[in-house]
Amino acid sequence: MIFIITKSVSNFSNKKKSLVVFAFVLFWAFYFFKVLTTQNVAIDGELMRPWFEYIFYGVSYVILPYITFTIIDFHKYKEVMLNGLIFSGFVLGIFALYTYGGTLGSDVGRISYLTYETGEQTLSPLALSYSGSLTMVLCIFKLLVVKGNTKYQRIYLLATLVLSFIMFLLGSSRGSVVALFLSFLVFLAYSPLKTRIQMLASSILAIPVIIWAIEASGSGIISRIENTKEDGGSGRSSIWADTIEHFMDNMVFGGRVEIGREYPHNMILETLMATGLVGSIILFSLLIATFFSSLNLKKGDLFLFQIFIQGLSLSLFSGSLIGSTLLFLPMGAIIVYKAQTRTSDQLIGA
Repeated sequence: MIFIITKSVSNFSNKKKSLVVFAFVLFWAFYFFKVLTTQNVAIDGELMRPWFEYIFYGVSYVILPYITFTIIDFHKYKEVMLNGLIFSGFVLGIFALYTYGGTLGSDVGRISYLTYETGEQTLSPLALSYSGSLTMVLCIFKLLVVKGNTKYQRIYLLATLVLSFIMFLLGSSRGSVVALFLSFLVFLAYSPLKTRIQMLASSILAIPVIIWAIEASGSGIISRIENTKEDGGSGRSSIWADTIEHFMDNMVFGGRVEIGREYPHNMILETLMATGLVGSIILFSLLIATFFSSLNLKKGDLFLFQIFIQGLSLSLFSGSLIGSTLLFLPMGAIIVYKAQTRTSDQLIGA
């Protein structure tokens, strides 16, 4: 990514793009400053990890992907992006099935619960659940929207759908259910009336099968949804209340990036708490601009918006700022989409 950025500095000649990237980097400079100030006032190592890791992860997982995807020619590489993400989900699905397939039907509920039984660490259930959700959405997009899929490609996509659903069940994350629902609404909004009716009818018919699969697999997703009020979203309601209180005490410039070695599990609240109104105005402006730019996406490029929706859902329920690759990667591509589309159309016309 550093190599691509270094070789493409000339692409920042566009004033609008340069301003957006500058605002983005400015926000992160302010966030890193707040990391350092939190470290200085922390007592007995109150930060969850060493201070330099926050900077390393922020640069590696957010800043470089965002800037890189403002530079990459989306229209030239969009098939590579889509196919690469689907194939990654396919590989992870095979690994998850091989590693945890034996737990299906054993009422384990969630793969992380295996730690209590065996004492061994497992893959992150959030990683599996959201990866499954994202891959399912992209497979459905390619099956419904992308034309010219061969018989073998359709078989591959359907197999990947099944593997992704298994990951979704093993992870049993409530946030990924929200992500799937929002993605379904996006499909409905951008589809013609006939397709909408077909999708709704198919969904209604599929509900009994999905419920049976959840119960047969032993996944705890339904019980976790039912117990959301009782467990406060796995304690998130308590964390969010503390985060809001800390923000109210430090509204303008923000306070600490963590409270009691715990991040808020909500990017919006984390931004408000850590950077106050000053930093939040910058980042929220970029998010709003990305959303409205998404409305201009062509139907065949809609998967960018779907990735953005998945990343936003993850960031609102489980993710942290320094690990929000899934959110900021499509933001980088979407924010310059209009300019790249205009250039691509001009080249086609020429």
